[in-house]
Amino acid sequence: MKLKIIYTGNPSETEVIDEETGNIVDGVHSVEVSIDAFSAYASIVLQDFILESNNVEGEVFEGKEAS
Repeated sequence: MKLKIIYTGNPSETEVIDEETGNIVDGVHSVEVSIDAFSAYASIVLQDFILESNNVEGEVFEGKEAS
């Protein structure tokens, strides 16, 4: 999947779109983009998502809701 980040200068209008389908990616909490002379990286933080994966090791942490 290729993602397209559209930023118009107004943070409330920022969209992350699946480039192949044109659909907006739901559940995006925030996006951070870093660009230097040799590369570019984007970090996309999601909420309320479903993850399917194979051969992944790690720990699951569940956040507690603020009261």
